[in-house]
Amino acid sequence: MEPDTQPHPPGKLPLVMLHGFGAGLLQFYKNFDGLHADRWLHAMDLPGFARSSRVPFTPDAEAAEGEYVELIEKWREGMGLDRFILLGHSFGAFLACSYAMKYPSRVRHLVLVDPWGFSIKPAIEGADRGLPLLISTFATRFNPLSPIRAVGPFGPSLMARIRPDLTNIFGEPFMNYVYHCNAQEPSGETAFFHMQIPIGWAKRPMLERIGTQLDPLVPITMVYGLRSWMDSSAGQKVNDLRPFSYVSLYHVRRAGHHVHADQPEEFNDILKEVYSVVDSDQDRTSVDQSTLP
Repeated sequence: MEPDTQPHPPGKLPLVMLHGFGAGLLQFYKNFDGLHADRWLHAMDLPGFARSSRVPFTPDAEAAEGEYVELIEKWREGMGLDRFILLGHSFGAFLACSYAMKYPSRVRHLVLVDPWGFSIKPAIEGADRGLPLLISTFATRFNPLSPIRAVGPFGPSLMARIRPDLTNIFGEPFMNYVYHCNAQEPSGETAFFHMQIPIGWAKRPMLERIGTQLDPLVPITMVYGLRSWMDSSAGQKVNDLRPFSYVSLYHVRRAGHHVHADQPEEFNDILKEVYSVVDSDQDRTSVDQSTLP
């Protein structure tokens, strides 16, 4: 991908979008037209996913996370971007937050959409006992999407059977796209495997870090689907951990984990509100900087 040499519209910071686990930039296809009218929009395939190169990651949670952050920064440099609104969905939101911790001067506003990896796994013995033994054993030893690759050309139909909800949201052609996003060497998937505690908890949850490691001047908007399986209480906890910072929470009705695709018009309207507060500096002026630690 070559950097776009055309100047951005005056005073309008670009939007950068990071997709979630096992997907690619086209997961935002319902949102592109509505979000780029007055500013540049950049969506990337995260390294190790979709059409990006299968770079190797260190099999360690902290190291792999750091490597992802540096790859995103390298992409930023290559694209010639200075500051931008950074949006991430699910696993992409986890990486976006980590990037903002390391490079806060680059992130004008952080948008976390149904973010993965924020909540702390409960310290309850047998917390995963409700899972069938076969699934529990598989999840601790193998990459999550390895069965899709194992069945070869039957992968797309298997995905459609396993996730009919995604077929309903995105359509059948998208499921074929998702299959091909994940049919290659699973380096990004392997990185995720080492960053999570089966099933689905982060080894390094953001709620343990966001209150102290993210610059308090980085504004945050968090968007959750009310029908999502994700723990939306993490949003209020982020707000509590950042009492002197700008944190805005949205809960979208009739939307699950893929808020942006379930209710694209409402989601786009939320992003336009973010555009408005950024363009007018309301997310800066609403913070009393004299109270910051």
